[in-house]
Amino acid sequence: MRTASALASLVMLTALTALSGCSVLSPAKPSTTYDLGPLAAAPSQPPARLPKLRVAETDGPTWMDGRGIYYRLQYTQAQRLQAYATQRWVDAPTRLFDDRLRDAVSTRGELTWYGDTTVPAIKVDLLGFEQVFDSATSSRGVVRARATVFHKGLIGQKTFVAELPAPSADGAGGVKALSASSDAVIAAILDWTATLPLEAAAAAGPAQLPRVNPPGRNAVPLPPEETPKPTPPRQ
Repeated sequence: MRTASALASLVMLTALTALSGCSVLSPAKPSTTYDLGPLAAAPSQPPARLPKLRVAETDGPTWMDGRGIYYRLQYTQAQRLQAYATQRWVDAPTRLFDDRLRDAVSTRGELTWYGDTTVPAIKVDLLGFEQVFDSATSSRGVVRARATVFHKGLIGQKTFVAELPAPSADGAGGVKALSASSDAVIAAILDWTATLPLEAAAAAGPAQLPRVNPPGRNAVPLPPEETPKPTPPRQ
């Protein structure tokens, strides 16, 4: 009996050791990293040139601070945003978009450093940057961004959206769709920026406060330029 019990214990120990060895030696799945790829080829008709501009740092929600590639199963779990387990961006999406935006500005005009306050600035807030699956085999890259152009005050603000189909229903396809959507959003932002009175804003001085309030029920008149002195009482 002792021999049979010892043999059973030995077999069990050998099996546990083998399983442990497999878990230790089996390699983890490699992680694949992506960026937005090279810039898209220049269009046959050159876009409108831009005056000298500066670009503020691109911001986004906190989930964009990481390097995850996010997707949404619109057809079954529309409220859930998930990240691929073994596929990552090489940097945060906001940084990738920011670099792309600066490259695009420099190809259409002169990009100056942000401290040059003599020229207008572009500020972009990324609102969405995800692969949306409409079915198990069909997806698209969705990029939403709010662009603000300012110089000594607001010049213009507008929200832009691009949704381009993914060539494949996986992370690699999502990356290609998000890259194309990013380029489309950036091109639309710069086309819109070119229509704004940027040179006039750069030449204008600081905004002056009005001397009278606009009409309204709660309007309170501002004091005149020179407040009259009170008349002394008669003796």
